[in-house]
Amino acid sequence: MQTAVNANQTIAEAIDELRSRTIDHPVVYVYALDDDDRLMGQVSMRALLLSAPDARIHEVMTSDVVPVTMHTSFDEALNLFAKSKLLALPVVDDEGHLVGAIDVEQYARESLERAEHERVRQVFQTLGLHIEHAAELTPLQSFRMRMPWLSCNIVGGILCALIAWRFEHLLQTVVLLAFFLPLVLTLSESIAMQALTLTVGSSPDGEPTKSPWRILRTEAVTATLLGVVSGVVVGLVSLLWGLGAQGAVTMCASVALTMVFASSVGGAVPMILHRIKLDPSVSAGPITLVIADTVTTLVYFSLGLFLMK
Repeated sequence: MQTAVNANQTIAEAIDELRSRTIDHPVVYVYALDDDDRLMGQVSMRALLLSAPDARIHEVMTSDVVPVTMHTSFDEALNLFAKSKLLALPVVDDEGHLVGAIDVEQYARESLERAEHERVRQVFQTLGLHIEHAAELTPLQSFRMRMPWLSCNIVGGILCALIAWRFEHLLQTVVLLAFFLPLVLTLSESIAMQALTLTVGSSPDGEPTKSPWRILRTEAVTATLLGVVSGVVVGLVSLLWGLGAQGAVTMCASVALTMVFASSVGGAVPMILHRIKLDPSVSAGPITLVIADTVTTLVYFSLGLFLMK
């Protein structure tokens, strides 16, 4: 290994030998080997640079190293890395010969990659998809996995269409209400998915780490603030657009009420699914969106009928 020296060398000899080598990676520790190239200990760069030039490597080395073997899994090595608080872990073979090292840069890079993969996995599962073995699925298996959750969206769309049909007269009277419906639905869906992600992400199995009522209360207060601000903005835009005072009040009230409701649904659905032994990380997303879309459409048109008739 490029940063390994003999334990019997002096500091000056070890430094000269290291300088003669081409080292193409960061040097965290210098490892001390016996005459048979077995790992004996490690020397920090501070000790190597500040010790007397005639001191022997074995006199300044630390012998309580934490090595891993070539048979250690990378997951086990990462866990050991996190527990040891060291900047590098030496890798040895079955006879104790040094064959390499895992440094903090590799640990950080692998940890970030795994965190990003987990984030992507949660996003896809929130939408109702398993991605671990997606590449191995046949078209029929993929269809069976995805169709049930797409069916939820189909049912939700049909319900919204039926609600809109029941309010056909209102839409003919106030056409601008139809223009703002996608915006109201988007706000409702967005805050529902935010609440859902926070709830599901609070624990690997979807069970919240805090009290369920505390989570719902926090989300309700946050959604109220977000809903009021968003409702005022949308109401002012609709007022300038020509809906009048009644239309502005309808927009403001619809946005505020539906955002609070959607956020509560996003927080409550994972808890309910967990209680009935269903996986919230997969099933909560489609169910939440169906409920949020249906109720948002109903509230929007009902308020419009009540305030603008």
